[in-house]
Formats: sequence, C-alpha cells, structure tokens
Amino acid sequence: MARLHPSLLPVSLLLACAGGEDPTTGFVTVTTPMTSSTGMESTSGMPAPTTSGPESTSGGPGGTGESGTGPDTDSGASNATTEPAPICGDGKVEGGEACDDGNAVNTDECLDICKKAACGDGFVQVGVEECDDANVDNDDECLDTCVAAKCGDGFVQGAEGCDDGNAVNTDGCLDTCVAAACGDGLVWEGVEGCDDGNQVDDDACSNMCAAASCGDGVKQMGEGCDDGNQVNTDGCLDTCQPAKCGDGFVQAGVEECDAGGMNNDNTGPCRTDCTECDCQGNDLKGKTCKDIPGFNCGTLACGGCGFNTSMCVSAMAPNFMGQVGPDFSADGCWQQCEGYLDQPGGDEVPKEWGNDCVGTQFKKLRIACGASTNQYRFITVNKNVFKDGLNAYPEMGLITEAKDQNKNDFVTQNQIYATGNHPHTGVSWWGNGNGCNEASLSVTINNGCSWEAANCFGQNLGGPRYLWVYVSP
Repeated sequence: MARLHPSLLPVSLLLACAGGEDPTTGFVTVTTPMTSSTGMESTSGMPAPTTSGPESTSGGPGGTGESGTGPDTDSGASNATTEPAPICGDGKVEGGEACDDGNAVNTDECLDICKKAACGDGFVQVGVEECDDANVDNDDECLDTCVAAKCGDGFVQGAEGCDDGNAVNTDGCLDTCVAAACGDGLVWEGVEGCDDGNQVDDDACSNMCAAASCGDGVKQMGEGCDDGNQVNTDGCLDTCQPAKCGDGFVQAGVEECDAGGMNNDNTGPCRTDCTECDCQGNDLKGKTCKDIPGFNCGTLACGGCGFNTSMCVSAMAPNFMGQVGPDFSADGCWQQCEGYLDQPGGDEVPKEWGNDCVGTQFKKLRIACGASTNQYRFITVNKNVFKDGLNAYPEMGLITEAKDQNKNDFVTQNQIYATGNHPHTGVSWWGNGNGCNEASLSVTINNGCSWEAANCFGQNLGGPRYLWVYVSP
C-alpha cells in the first residue's frame, strides 16, 4: 500500500494521529522530532523528509523504511502520563478535598471550597446552626457555639444587666436578665426581708425592702408611732405605742410621776393624772407646816398621797423682844417667847419671866440654858405651865426629853416645882428641887442664888448664862 506523506493527510486524520495511532497501520507510535540532513527541525511536528534515500521510521522492521508487520517499538520513547488536578465543584471528592457536593452553596454541609461546614466558619448551616459570626466572643449576638445570644445563656450581652444562666428569681439576677433590686417584687434571699414591689413605706414592707417591725423608724400597720429607738421616756414607747399617763414610764417634760396601774389619787405613789404625790410614806420631801398655806408651825405628816395637816397650826408668833437663842424650827413648831442674859448682881430675869409664853394655841414648852448658842442644854415640857400652871407640888412626868446642843441626852429628875404652882409668880425648879448648886442637873429660877438662872442643868458655868424659853402648839 502506498503511504501518504503526512503533509498530505486530512486535518481530522492528523488529530487522530496525535493520540499515537497510525491510521494507515492501526499501530500506536510515538513520533519524535526528526532532523533533516541539514540539521533543521520539522516545523510541522512530523518527521521531515530527507533529501536523499527512502523515508523510514526509526526502529522500523528491517530498517528499510517500510513498515513492518508488528508494532513500531522505539526503545527511546516514554509511556508515562500526568494525573489531572482535582476540580472543587465537580461533584467528586478527589485529592485533598473533604467534600464536594458539586454546588456553590455555603449553607449546607459542604462549603464551596470543598470543606465541611463547621461552627466558626462564618456561614450559617441551615437546620444546624442559629448563627455563625466566625469568632469566639460570647458577649455579642452569636455565641461561640453558633447559638443566638439570649437571656439565660449565662453571658451578658447588649442591654442585659446580668445573666446567671438560670431561671431563679430569688438570687441577684432575675430570669429577665435584670439585676435584682428592691422594689422589683421579688425577694432577694439573704439580702431583702421582703419586696412588695411598691413605694408605700407604711405597709408591711418598707421601701428599703425590710419587713415592717417596731423600731425601724417607720410607722406601719398596727403601730401608733415608731421613732426608731428603745427609749421609753420620750413620746413613743419601745412597743411603738404613744406614751400616755398610766403606761408606767415617766415621759420627760410631760409627767412628774407614772406608776402605771398603781397610780392612785388617795394612796399614791402617783396621782391618776401623773402628777407627783405631795408625800409618800414617811417622805415629806422636805416640807413642813410652814409650807402649807394657812399654817406657820406644827408637825406635818403624810397621809397617802397628800399631807396630813392635823398637827399643823396657825399660831401667832409670841411678842418676843429678848435675847435670841438657838433655832429649833427644824425640830417642830418651836417659837421663842423669852430670852434673857443673866449677869452677876443684876435683875435680868423678872418675876413674871414667862408671861410672853402664855397663849391658848401653845401647848408645849422648851427651857434652854447655856453660855452661848453653841453651848447649852434644854428640856422639853409636855405642858404650857405658864398658861395652865402645875397640878401638884411637884408635878411629875412632864419632861419628855433632856439634851444638849448636840442632841446628846443628859439625866435629870422628871419633876417641876413652882411657888403657888405657877412658875412666873415666884420661885420655880425645873428638874429637881436642889438649890444653888451649879453641879445640879436642874435650873432654879429666882431662888436668891448668885445667878437668877442658877445651876443651868449642871454645866458648872460659873459665869453669865442665857435663859431661853420656847413654845409649840
């Protein structure tokens, strides 16, 4: 068979030959560039014709240039082929591809870069992820678990005041992600005593979320007052009730006395109007008959809640113009009626020396004798013998006490003598009947002794002495 020159083959046949198959023989051959005898390479890619000798294929049978009966084997030809690169999107998982679903959709399981969808890739996988912001921040709108941020997820986002990840409303964060606060109507355990969700301060729960209690300083239901202290002498008791007469507490500046249910106008210790009793028991509170209107002397006593004035009198003071003696006003209703200074050789104590002590309102006498108001002795006589005289000579048992200026007792006989049984009409003896003996525990008046007031109750004065006389109702 005649062989066509490659330059004369149709284009389609040449393209077929490019695959290595010889259309004339059916053998696959590898063509290599040929050079002419001149050393020029064929520009067609096919073996170039030579200028001399018949055309031949290298390595052909017989080396005659004609085709042999078997395949053409060129010992210098290569059978290796290059593996094509994988194409992402061709629907086939090849090479380093993790997946290839043949589409460009990024919301399914396989991304358009042939990687499997995952949280954090920036694409929201439908039906799997709620969001995907490609970061690990949990304080934005999408958590690092690709779940949309919301109240209760345990992370504080946006307008949330808190988020403790639970639905408990008795801790510091409500299930609405609002921080617990007094007035929200929910009791924060360990912090609030109550929370009624209002701003009414005088109900069972204060505006400070403290349960109403006496002493909190807020007047609430059932309380008459609440001053926030435990003082019971002000206007509000520690029971949160207003202070009043009879509650047993003395309200300072308002009440004088308050013994509670024991207040009694007749027996005390306080009157029912919470004024203080004038006296109580033996306590006269320093008062005497002179402090009671209408009386100027006597013995004041206490009778229940008020004074007993039965021993008080309104006695006219004696017409006294003599020597002033000791003051016995604190010892009862004693008023001085006579006072003399007895000196040698004189007549200072007159015969009627007790006339100024006569008075129907005066029932008792006190005779005192001494060197001064700081040194004296006296006796108390339970009868005004200047007014009533003596019943006998002597009359016994009239002397009720015998003391000195220090209230120390001395001993004298309990008898009184007087001429004609009237001591202001002649000689009189007070204590006993001894005469002019300065050691005698008596007083002898106008007995012709060296002293008109002789003996002076045994003080052995030996010099001038005073004689004082007092009367009492």
